[in-house]
Amino acid sequence: MLIQRILVAMADCGMKSSPALAKAVALARGTGATLTLFHSLYSPEIAGESLFSPDTLTRDIESTVNARKRQLEALAGALRSEGLRVRIRVRWDYPVYESIVREALREKSDLVVAESQRHTRLARVVLSNTDWQLIRLCPAPVLFVKTARPYERARILAAVDPMHAHAKPAGLEDDILAAGRQLAELFNGRLHAIHVYQFATPFTSGVLMEPVPLPVNVTERQRERVTREFDALLKAYELPARRRHLRAGNAAEEITTVAGKIEAGVVVMGAVSRSGLKRLFVGSTAERLIDRLNCDVLVLKPAGFRSPVPRRSSYRPVVLPPI
Repeated sequence: MLIQRILVAMADCGMKSSPALAKAVALARGTGATLTLFHSLYSPEIAGESLFSPDTLTRDIESTVNARKRQLEALAGALRSEGLRVRIRVRWDYPVYESIVREALREKSDLVVAESQRHTRLARVVLSNTDWQLIRLCPAPVLFVKTARPYERARILAAVDPMHAHAKPAGLEDDILAAGRQLAELFNGRLHAIHVYQFATPFTSGVLMEPVPLPVNVTERQRERVTREFDALLKAYELPARRRHLRAGNAAEEITTVAGKIEAGVVVMGAVSRSGLKRLFVGSTAERLIDRLNCDVLVLKPAGFRSPVPRRSSYRPVVLPPI
């Protein structure tokens, strides 16, 4: 990743300490990137869904936005005194995830940093949390910050799929490894890599849906092929065997286990956006890991991904005339 512009999604402008901001600051110091502190807000009461006149509406929105700007400016001023380049942006926009994506597009952000909170399975199904949507819609890499642990000497776990079993573009695997190595080098850490595959079933369906046995050595041949592809993908990174993790089983479970075992600071992985009804029913590994992992998660998109979020908000508040 060429990190020149970092967008920090600030959920609360008045927070005295923010793990997401602290990690974004560390990244900015290491890369020389410009920080943009961004806050999105919206209130249906102020926006005109109650009985407000146009003049009162405009005045109240400006007052609310300016109050948030003053809070962010206090944070930005302290960071500028440390030599960092910091800008602030406050938008009256809705919904929050679209507002973040729009700002990332305006700013041409190379990285979005956001704090992640644990969500219920129901929240993901009904498309109600910001993390779930950013995975699918944000064109820039998104760093979900879940802990306050600093990155210094952190272990970075890159989750890759050399077999492209899920139809991910081939270049995405190299991007994941390169991003992981970059983080490791920035913070004097260590890069690890993991690939999780599923064993071939010992039976397959015949023409009449009868079980047809596969060759007895199919599992061993599969293991040899996966190992060969995994080693070939990692050749340029010169990772020792102890930092190569090839596992069979459920991807979310195995990645979580390995991340805990090595005490990873960040898991780097890719996500491919799905469209239509599949978005509702096909859960990706990235989504499940956001909740399971006890470390930060960096999610990358394939090169050339274009977000479907419009550059301008399609939502317009209804302004009612005064009574």
